[in-house]
Amino acid sequence: MKKSLLFFLLFSTVFVYGQQYAQITEREGKKCYIHTVADGNNLYGLQQMYACPAEDILNMNPGIERGFTTGEVVFIPVQRRTVKHTVAEKETLYAVSRMYDVSMDSIVKYNPKAKNGLILNQRLTIPNAIAKIQTDQLATSTEVSQQEIPKPSVAAQSKFKISFSDAIVSHVVLPQESLYTLSKRFMVPVPELQALNNLKSSRVNPGQTVKIPIKKEKVERVQIRPVPPKQEPEEKDELQFSARKSFEIALFLPLNLDSTATYNRFVSNAALEYYMGAKLAMDSLSHLGLNATFHVYDYESANENLTAILEKPELLGMDVIFSPLQQREAEVVSVFARKNELTIAFPVAMKESELIGNPNAICLSPSSSNLMEQMALSVHQHYVDQTVVLIKGETEADMKLDQLFLTAFRNVPSSISKAKIIEATWKNYKQYEFMNEDIIYVVLSTDKAKVLALLEKYKSNHHVHIFGLKEWLEWKEVSGTIENTYAFTYASPTYFSYHSPNVMAFHKKYRRTYSSDLTRMACLGYDATLMICRQLISQTNKQTGIISNYQLIQQGVGNGFQNTAGYILDYKGFESKPE
Repeated sequence: MKKSLLFFLLFSTVFVYGQQYAQITEREGKKCYIHTVADGNNLYGLQQMYACPAEDILNMNPGIERGFTTGEVVFIPVQRRTVKHTVAEKETLYAVSRMYDVSMDSIVKYNPKAKNGLILNQRLTIPNAIAKIQTDQLATSTEVSQQEIPKPSVAAQSKFKISFSDAIVSHVVLPQESLYTLSKRFMVPVPELQALNNLKSSRVNPGQTVKIPIKKEKVERVQIRPVPPKQEPEEKDELQFSARKSFEIALFLPLNLDSTATYNRFVSNAALEYYMGAKLAMDSLSHLGLNATFHVYDYESANENLTAILEKPELLGMDVIFSPLQQREAEVVSVFARKNELTIAFPVAMKESELIGNPNAICLSPSSSNLMEQMALSVHQHYVDQTVVLIKGETEADMKLDQLFLTAFRNVPSSISKAKIIEATWKNYKQYEFMNEDIIYVVLSTDKAKVLALLEKYKSNHHVHIFGLKEWLEWKEVSGTIENTYAFTYASPTYFSYHSPNVMAFHKKYRRTYSSDLTRMACLGYDATLMICRQLISQTNKQTGIISNYQLIQQGVGNGFQNTAGYILDYKGFESKPE
């Protein structure tokens, strides 16, 4: 009972002062102010605002020594001190004790007259208090006794390279810019830019955001070029093919038609379904005026393996090669296509490295980065003025997705949304339950036990909105147990539903042709084949397929093309639907 009362009182305090004062939470066993970084904030300013040594701030927030990002959450360790408080109307001894997180006995000890009750405008001296910090005026709201803020120790300065004369700016890379030109323009060595941005090479792409340290003495000397107005992509950025009367197209599929010893009926059936969809696309392309010969290579055949197929001279004359559906085999064919400067299309997700330095590569499935960008934008659009809680994962894969989402979330312009984000853990996320009327959790984890417990906890709470992963749908507890009416939103490369108008229309055509029910793989085969082959005659990088959206964007000069379009889907009532 006492714990429940203490919990309620703590969050009551947060709500009373949440509109004007920095909220307080507990992190790593220490009480901290929650500060959301605004434009112009730096380490020196936070030290002065919260009267907290820079060394303590840095130790509580590993990584901020590289600079601040607008919208980022920083935890400032509370520095207890003696404050002077003027009693307001109807204010009680109990209320004051809660306000500063001290006991009533302590207040009475240093203010004996308070024992008989407080009087309007009475001045109280309160030692060991947690001072209220006004976030709108960037100043303390109480008379904090003046204390010199200690300078960071020599060890800390060496570890964190603290400099109060530097600021960090975010620069969006323009076409034709490189890390070398940025280093010359801002007078910052290339190695320093690589270290600040965690870059393993000197390659940067147009549209990429790069952090650049700007020293105060440089500000007036550096001429910042105005950002040119947004222009339509130049023609060279469009995926194009040379005009020809006829085209040669290769499809690599693991059909396994002669049943080898490694036969896998699930893989073989999926490949066959993909081909059936691709065949319908070929028929449609023929009606559109495309004159093409399609060569289908069964690389799981007993008579011809992948190595033997790649030795065929005819492959060197292919206008387009559709890569194998499996990652390992796709990488082998990718090496062949890159070496011979042939166009290769990947129907399924591939490593981003396949596009680097290969302008003839096309990935038709959005990357994890693309999907996180779409999810972040969706969160901003739906919750423009609210605070979002990211429950960070504990595995390397989960942490990678968390970072992709954080970067995308912080890159959304404030003109679109004022939403903020707080980073939480599985141990402390519950403390944010009462922060707003509507709670928005982002959970990019595949920890089945933790995720299922979260979904179960909030399945009947309509004020809690969860953004998660499409992989959750593979768990029988989510999609196969009727009692679990879970709801969440996720990003997906495709949207397959028999109730979708596009799928319903295509399903009728598919059944007429094959007397079989339509599958996701058949739709993928149709979409991928139609998308790429329509480029041969129309050069349009933006299309809508049966279950896929396509918007091909070149990933920088000299690199390949990536599909950046996907879907944001709401899963509710055992069915996924677009937002």
